[in-house]
Amino acid sequence: MGRETLRVPAQYGHCHCLKLASLPRNTWQPALWVAFLLVILPNPATAQIVPRDTFATRSHSGQFIIRGGGSSRSSRAALALSTNLSFVCLDPTLLSVSCERIKQSLLRELQAGTSWQGRIYLVLFPASSGNEPVTITSERFRDGWQYRVDLPEVVERTRYVQAIVQVVLLEIANRSAETRSAELPPWLVAGLAKQLLASSEAEIILPPPRANVNGLSLAATFINARKGNPLEQAHQQLRANPPLTFEQLSWPPDDRMSGSGSEVYRSSAQLFVCELLNLQEGRAYLRSMLAELSRYYNWQLAFLHAFRAYFQRPLDVEKWWALHLAYFSGHDLAQTWSEEESRQKLAQMLNSSVQVRTSSNELPFRTEVTLQTIIRDWEPAARNQALQNKLRELGMLRLRVARDLAGLVDEYCQTLEAYLLNNRNLQPTSVQGNVANSSRAAEETLKRLDELDVRRQAQRH
Repeated sequence: MGRETLRVPAQYGHCHCLKLASLPRNTWQPALWVAFLLVILPNPATAQIVPRDTFATRSHSGQFIIRGGGSSRSSRAALALSTNLSFVCLDPTLLSVSCERIKQSLLRELQAGTSWQGRIYLVLFPASSGNEPVTITSERFRDGWQYRVDLPEVVERTRYVQAIVQVVLLEIANRSAETRSAELPPWLVAGLAKQLLASSEAEIILPPPRANVNGLSLAATFINARKGNPLEQAHQQLRANPPLTFEQLSWPPDDRMSGSGSEVYRSSAQLFVCELLNLQEGRAYLRSMLAELSRYYNWQLAFLHAFRAYFQRPLDVEKWWALHLAYFSGHDLAQTWSEEESRQKLAQMLNSSVQVRTSSNELPFRTEVTLQTIIRDWEPAARNQALQNKLRELGMLRLRVARDLAGLVDEYCQTLEAYLLNNRNLQPTSVQGNVANSSRAAEETLKRLDELDVRRQAQRH
């Protein structure tokens, strides 16, 4: 059996103690032998990470089981924290619903299936301060992994969502793990948690009722009907503070995980995750990385293997990330064009103005060429440079276009990125094979660009 305990976000040791001193003297010795047998002869097939005989609330899917909580007496610190909007009081019944909603929102982001294998126990304990530890324990039994999350009854919203995101991702990553629990990238947990909070906080966090009218408990929830861009807050953070590099996201120093630095880290991680998801097949690659994490001793190898179509080495990730950071932090997300203006800008961007000579004695004249013409007719060096420039222009355009066209711009970018990456990854071992692969990639890219052009034209009507 394997066991691993994590504190969010740092990792610590964990142990359980068996108390026997309070038993009557005449029952001490038999009880000791029973305890000894239970320790050395566990039943892995039916073992539980928490005792069975405590009151529990079960979520509708059965994956989440909440134990503890519901105490009629709250500490003075807990009562004070309950009025702080940054904290949430965890009611066992509402917590089971909230966990299911967080899981569903997370699976939608990843476009993953809803099946599960490992049960997750949430154990609530009284809060004596605002920085009580949140601990995640994973343990392997014969019939699979089980998880335990120890949470204070009053906890910071961000830490709560991050803990549930972490344990759900861990459950997904450990489905093929044998003895060692998977290592999750810190940016993945922080980024996805920040994205869920930015896009659907009111739906996933359910505060307990605080008012009683005619015998009915009421809870007030304020929902802004106009949902903005989930990255808007991250945009403000990264324009006011230096964004983090890929290395800093991968190995965050302590000051980045607490205090004011933690918000910059979460904003950088949110953008990094969103940019990965926006890659062509990005969600599939992220799911593949999760499935492979338990096979590697560090997540970087699993990440590079899953995203090998885009990145061959960490330096490739760093360059890609720096480019996207420059586009993102250098523009105002609020100043977007209208839908019609966005269509016009996109149409202009997809064509390149070039000078053409019909003969050496004639003056050159300017004409417009499409992406398809560049791929089909231009020499490799000029073609690749022109497509790289076009990719940068589309990235800048993406920040200003109307929301209905943003997805289409992303698909143009992904198509060009995939084509350029394919050309860069051609092996020099066989010239004939390279020509065949290059031609096949060009044909697929041309077909994809034609399809996108048809969709773009159809959106005008």
